[in-house]
Amino acid sequence: MENDRLTLAAILALVRATLTLLLASLVSRLAPQAGFGPKLITAMLTLISFLLFAYIFTTFRRLLAERCRFHGGDLFIAGLIGLNGLAAALTVGGLFVPGLADTFALKLVSVAFGLLLSGFALQLLLRLDDPLFGLRKLYAGLLTVAGLGIASLKLAGVGVIFGAVADILLAVIFVRAGSRATDPSET
Repeated sequence: MENDRLTLAAILALVRATLTLLLASLVSRLAPQAGFGPKLITAMLTLISFLLFAYIFTTFRRLLAERCRFHGGDLFIAGLIGLNGLAAALTVGGLFVPGLADTFALKLVSVAFGLLLSGFALQLLLRLDDPLFGLRKLYAGLLTVAGLGIASLKLAGVGVIFGAVADILLAVIFVRAGSRATDPSET
């Protein structure tokens, strides 16, 4: 995997961690406001967050496949990207179609996403042999707490915070993977 992609993914993971916390605050404040401006800002941030998530997790899947020879998370990552996209679509749709964001469908997608995220974390913990630079257990633990928080719906805020911390840790993993590939002693 190219070092440029790992570096970009690390930067975007840090941006996403910040954006996730900002978005959680903004959605609760801007979405209920009347007017096109606040809704457009919320919609744009939601879509940007989804695109960042898709890029970061696609890069992580490639890192796991190419460097660790681990394919046990491929379907989990595909499902997470799909569910994240569906949640983003329901959220954006709910900004312009009253009541759509509060539907059973969005809650179901959130529960499914949280459970799938926790399942992916368990796959990393139990089946991945590579220690991910000593960060595998911590990263899997953060993902598990994030997933269970999101799945519970009542603790979704806690899940979002742990997810943001997990994004920061994933950025560290990307940086270390990039530096390991360029280290002359590794070749």
